This record gives sequence, C-alpha cells and structure tokens, in this order.
Amino acid sequence: MKKTLVIITLLIAVVYACNQNDKTASHLLNTGNLTTQLFKVKIDRDTTLITKKGAIIRIPQGALSSADTTVQLEVKEAYSMKDIIAAGLITQSNGQPLSSGGMIYINAKGSNTVKITKAISVATPTEYLDKDMKLFKGEVNSNGTINWTDPQAMPVNPQLNALEAGKLLFTNNCTSCHSYSLDKELTGPALAHVMKRLLPYTGEGGPVSHPYAFTRNPAKEMAHGGYYRCLKNKYGVMMTPFPSLTNEELDKLYGYIENESNHRHLPVPDNGILKCVNSCRAYIEIASKWKTIKERLEKDSTDMLKDIRDLTPPSIDTILPEIDTTKILDRLNLVQPNYNKSLYYQFTIESFGWYNVDILLKDCTNAISSELSVRIQGQYKERFNIYLIIPSIKALIPGGPLSNKPNSYGFYEDDGSIPLPQNQKAFILALGEYEDQIIFAKKEFTTQQKQNIDLQLAIVSKEVFQKEVAALNLSDISINANDTKNAAELRTAIKEMKKAEQLKPKNCDCDCFLNENNTRAINTASEIDYPQY
Repeated sequence: MKKTLVIITLLIAVVYACNQNDKTASHLLNTGNLTTQLFKVKIDRDTTLITKKGAIIRIPQGALSSADTTVQLEVKEAYSMKDIIAAGLITQSNGQPLSSGGMIYINAKGSNTVKITKAISVATPTEYLDKDMKLFKGEVNSNGTINWTDPQAMPVNPQLNALEAGKLLFTNNCTSCHSYSLDKELTGPALAHVMKRLLPYTGEGGPVSHPYAFTRNPAKEMAHGGYYRCLKNKYGVMMTPFPSLTNEELDKLYGYIENESNHRHLPVPDNGILKCVNSCRAYIEIASKWKTIKERLEKDSTDMLKDIRDLTPPSIDTILPEIDTTKILDRLNLVQPNYNKSLYYQFTIESFGWYNVDILLKDCTNAISSELSVRIQGQYKERFNIYLIIPSIKALIPGGPLSNKPNSYGFYEDDGSIPLPQNQKAFILALGEYEDQIIFAKKEFTTQQKQNIDLQLAIVSKEVFQKEVAALNLSDISINANDTKNAAELRTAIKEMKKAEQLKPKNCDCDCFLNENNTRAINTASEIDYPQY
C-alpha cells in the first residue's frame, strides 16, 4: 500500500511539474505575440492577398464554402528567428529537430462554417530556396505548443527550376576560374554574395544592367568601372567575355550564386579591394580637392575649408532596395538576383491552420552528428523551459533532461546527441516562473561537435526579460565597413600639399579607381570613378 501511495504521489508531482512548464511556455512565448492580420474575402470571385511580411495568398473563386458571400480570414506569419522565438514556435516533428523555412497560419475568423473546398495557393518569402524542404502541418498540443507533422513534398517550384538552370550555367561557364564552393579564390575572385557587392543602378537595361554588361563585355565595362580594373590588377587577367548570355540566363546564373551564398551561410568574401574603397576614396578626393584649392589660393585668399566636402562613404544599407510587394505577383516564375526578398516557397493548402516549410535537421547537408549538453547551476532548477536557437537555419528546439546527468539538458536524444551544423552562431535560452517572478538565462556560443555549457538562472523583471530577448543578435551575416579618417583629420591633412600623398593607403592600388585619362591629381572630384560594390 505504501508503494502504491508513493507511485501516486510521484505521478501527481510529474503532472504538476508538466503543468508548470506548460504555463511557462504559454505565458511568456506564444503565438499571441505575433501580429494578427485580418482580410475580408468575397468567395464568389478570385482574390489575391498580400500580407504585411510579403506572403502571397491566391484564393480562387469558389475555394471557400460559407453561408455568407463575404468571409474574414486571419493570418499570422513567422519568417524571422525573432518571430519564431516570440511565438514559441518550436521546430520539432515528433521529437525530431527541424530547420524552418518559414511558418504561416491561415484561418477563418468568427465563423465555424467556413471551409476550404478548393486548393488555395500560398507563397511565403524566404532568403534562399532549398529543394529538400517539405511542407509540415501544425498540430496544436494541449499546452499551446505546435508539433509539425505529416511532411509532404513541395510542389514544382518554377524558381527552383530556374536556380537549377543557373547551377548548370555556373558549372559550365564559371568554375574553371571561380571556385565551386563560392568562398575561395582561384584565378578569379570568390563569387559569394557577388550581387551584394555590385551596386545596381537604373539605366538602360534596368537595375542589373551593370554586372550583366560586364559579364558580356568585361573590357568595355572596365573603361568606366574602377572596381573591375582593380580586380584585373589583382588577379592579373581579364574575365572571359560571355556575349551570348541573355538577361534571362544571367538572372538564373546570378540568382543561383546568391541563393547558394545564403543557403550555405557564407560571409561576404574580402578580396582586399573592398577594404580599400573608403580609404582610396578619401585619398583621391583630398588629392584632387587640394589641387583645386591650391590653384585658387594662388589667385586669392579664399578659405580652403569651405570647399571640403563631406567625405562620409555611402551607407551599405542603401545598396539593396526593399522590394515593392504590390508589384510582385508576376515575379513568382522568375529569379530576381538583385533583390534579397524575391524568393518564395510555393505550396497549396486544403485546410485551415498552421503550416511550416521545414527540413529535418539530420537531413541538412551541413549538419553532422554532435553532442550538446547544458548544465543548470544555481538556485532555480525547477519549472523552467530551455531552448536551443540556431538563427542561420531558423531552429527553435526545446530541451529536456539527460539520462544519468543531474541538472543537465539536451535537445534531441537523452544522451545529448543531436545533428548540428558546425561553426554556426547559436544560443541557449532558459526561462520560467518562480513565485510569480520571471527566471531567465541565455548563452551565446558557436556550434561544435562536442560541447558542454553551464547556465545559471536568475530572477529578472518583465522589462529586463523583454529587453534581453529583443537584444538577441540574430542576424546571419554582417557586413563591416572600415572607418575612414574623420573630417577634422582630413582638414588638417590638406593644409600642406606634401601631406596629401601620405594619405594614400598602403597595400591599396588607388590608381585603378581613376578614369583612364586621369592622373592621380585629377582636376575635380566629380571625375572620380568610384567602384560599384
């Protein structure tokens, strides 16, 4: 009898603990933190909806069945890591960790009689396309978490077909001089993120005419493209021209390069030229400006400082414009490599609810068998949730106790085993409630094959908790621009002409940034041919 009472007591304790964890998860991280968008739809006509975050939902006439001719649809979206965390949208399928390509929720609002009777087409925006992704349906558990089940193959995606064609063009035309891996130099530079380094300009042929023109006729573009001249000086050869490649083929080729760069989470490569851009610009500007000032000073005593321009380099943030989603409907069959938000996962749905474009973590090409354990230290070791966050693959994976390791947690198998991409930024996030207070801890680390991490929970205010979660550094790729000398230093430097030459940066070929007919002491700053990057 005593043994039976002990078992019953343990069961009650387990149920109580689970309820506490469920309360923690639903209270702090839940789908209510996502913005709800409402759309009125007339069921007797074709309708296309464009959401705030760029999803496209096409509802054919008669696809919705309802007693009313007008229905209201509710949509929630989670494409970024911050949205996934805020909503507590764990990336698991029956306990197996997933890498997410984006989640969307579509449901009828206010009426239970609305049904989907014909397939609705959905396209969700993504930074890159992965042909191995599948479509998972969300099953909401009693504790508010979602289990992603019933994976289905994605339908034919014209964009993926275009990228496959781009891969073939890249293999046949580029790999003899540029590395297949995109992040290594051969006889030519690494091509990773090449479209992020070429400034689109609006001219004849549209915003991508500059790199396309260079691909077809490098010699002609080099005449007024300083960046290309610097490349030739560095690598010693001019790129082979490809005059027969059409704009459509180049869309596919450059689209493949950008997609693979994002898919492989490659950094923007440093070929040594980009680091010289700002310093060479400052040097050339001052040298040319000094000559103008000197000539004027020989005639009068005009204050030279009035002619010094603001030498602040253009912001990299302005290089890639945001896409206008109102003009995007006709682009679903095309690859637009100069825009970073023009790729879509496309699928159809036949019932309301949550959908997730995912791939099992063990099936990711860059994931290997690893060991990861987290040991909780300190006073607060009960009633909390713990998560593994990997921003580059949009993974939010809940943790659980490890066997034979007190106060230690893992995120897949109970011995700490888990398939992980290597050398990726990741976070451990632990949170819960203790006597109506929030307990919280986080740890940033870089994934490796075997890791043991210590974490100590502490009581924090709601404001601190929200600030800490919002402050998570979740960006996948950062582009760092070198600082130039400030204006005060430059104004001091130009007081003497001899000092202007001292501003020329070492290990930089600034002459390649000048037009062919100019010397280093060019007449006006407007003649400077700044590189397109």
